[in-house]
Amino acid sequence: MARTWAGDLPTPDFAWLDPLVRHFQLGEPELLEALGGGLVHQTWKLKAGQGSFVVQHLHPQFDPAVTEDGQAIGSWLRQQGFPVPQFRRARDGSLHLSWGGGLWRVMDCLPGSSYSTPPAWSYLEQAGAAVGRLHRLLAGWHYSFRFQIPHFHDTAYFWQQLCQRSPDPEIRAEWQFFVETVPRLLLPPGLPTQIIHADLKFNNFLFDERGKFAGLVDLDTFMDHNLYVELGDALRSWGRRGEAVEAEAILAGLRGYAQTGNLRALQPELLLQGIQLMTLELGMRFLLDWFEDCYWNWDPQRYASRRDHNLARCRRQIRLYQHLTQIAPQLLESIYALASGEGNWLS
Repeated sequence: MARTWAGDLPTPDFAWLDPLVRHFQLGEPELLEALGGGLVHQTWKLKAGQGSFVVQHLHPQFDPAVTEDGQAIGSWLRQQGFPVPQFRRARDGSLHLSWGGGLWRVMDCLPGSSYSTPPAWSYLEQAGAAVGRLHRLLAGWHYSFRFQIPHFHDTAYFWQQLCQRSPDPEIRAEWQFFVETVPRLLLPPGLPTQIIHADLKFNNFLFDERGKFAGLVDLDTFMDHNLYVELGDALRSWGRRGEAVEAEAILAGLRGYAQTGNLRALQPELLLQGIQLMTLELGMRFLLDWFEDCYWNWDPQRYASRRDHNLARCRRQIRLYQHLTQIAPQLLESIYALASGEGNWLS
């Protein structure tokens, strides 16, 4: 079959393709499609003679040990019946191809579809229930990580880094907002921790044709942290609708989570605080990359530079936080009601 590059991308851009399919023994490549949802790694879906795969060019700030960690955790989760992708090993046992100064890896393509926004609230309930099951599985399991993203979900660190910057007039208002607002949102020390996924944005979930949970992707961010950070980051992502927060989206996710019995152990005030904190943590990370100009992928068709795109992202997070603050009293009341009425544990 003739090769096809989705979007009519020129073949010279993919000189890595032939070495990659040989290294991982994928068979003759047939269709290559860029997947644009990732903010860090460059990602493609590849159809080849041996099946369908996801190919990633690893961001240079990631140590290759991150793939070994993902393989170990993924293998354990699959043994428990929880669907996550498996990285493919080459004939020599390696998990990477070193080519052109970068590292490339391949994982099996799980069945199912992902969505940038949920087609219905039931999808969020499915996602919430999947996260509850994931947390129950990981609560009693321990793993020694070989690589961790430096200071990932370390909000105090990002705040300290931002305080050390000298803001240009263009971003002074945003800089001052974070410096003044973040300290009062920091979670109390000493909260219980466990292994978490740490990047539960909605498009990391796969669903079958009936809208049932089919799999969870992105194995690079597993870490030890508290559940308020985990759920705060997930729910701020699930609840975003443009530059506003949809309370019902957050509650739909929590309804699913409550079905696993996990919600009863959490404090509603800290859960809401976690959503607010993670909203601003992401905003700070975007603003820090405005200074550093090296981390996040950016859209050159919409913005003149990475810095412009990061500033737009940063400002959106501030507006989301402001709207979240407006609806916080009603949202907290609903979380209390949901926590008090949650059902029995699911198997």
